[in-house]
Amino acid sequence: MSKKIILICALTFVFVFGAIAGGFSFISNADDPQAETPQKTISVSSEGTVKVKPDMVYINVGVQTENQSSKVAQQDNAAKMNKVMQVLRDLKIAESDIKTSQYTIYPMEAYSEKDQRSYITGYRVINTLEVTIRDISKVGAVIDAVTAKDANTVSNIRFTVADPDKYYLQALENATVKAKAKADVLAKQFGIKISLPSQINETSGGYNPPIMYSRMESAKFSADTAAVTDISSGELEIRASVGLVYNY
Repeated sequence: MSKKIILICALTFVFVFGAIAGGFSFISNADDPQAETPQKTISVSSEGTVKVKPDMVYINVGVQTENQSSKVAQQDNAAKMNKVMQVLRDLKIAESDIKTSQYTIYPMEAYSEKDQRSYITGYRVINTLEVTIRDISKVGAVIDAVTAKDANTVSNIRFTVADPDKYYLQALENATVKAKAKADVLAKQFGIKISLPSQINETSGGYNPPIMYSRMESAKFSADTAAVTDISSGELEIRASVGLVYNY
């Protein structure tokens, strides 16, 4: 008998003897029914909403001035903006609710066909304030007052609420109740018993698009004929979404 055959026989004996001594600890996935059967689940999702009247407004109020001289354009702008600031104070807008959101000076240019080049013809200064109005009944009055005192841009009116988290939690609760009701209906339909969800997923909520208003020209009215600008706040819709997963 060759050495090669002897070596193979010896290795076979060691393998078989070791398996017997170890109690045949070979385990196949075929013997584990749980390994083959995927987990059965019911997955549901739902969105909850809460509609609320806004109680706070952000508004951009600005002054644009132009002049051949950059210095004169700045001085003119500063004088007009000081009037706007004083009007806001007279309307009881707190200093902390008035902040500069933009201040820009840039040259205005005109192209010369004759010279085939551009020339600076003057300068434009833009000074914009972001104003927080905490009494939304004053929005129209604020617009009329500032435009009567040299503000020539009013834009980006954004209605919101002072405490959005309060309403978001209500929307989240509504979403959870609706999602659970869906799961109960599905389980009952198929004769399935469910208890607590194995997964609870919250997705980000939000508001509906804000109501926007833009007014670019100054409006000057006499005390007798002044018309009050009417701005409608409408309602904000705050949304929250929830996903639930139940095992059975």
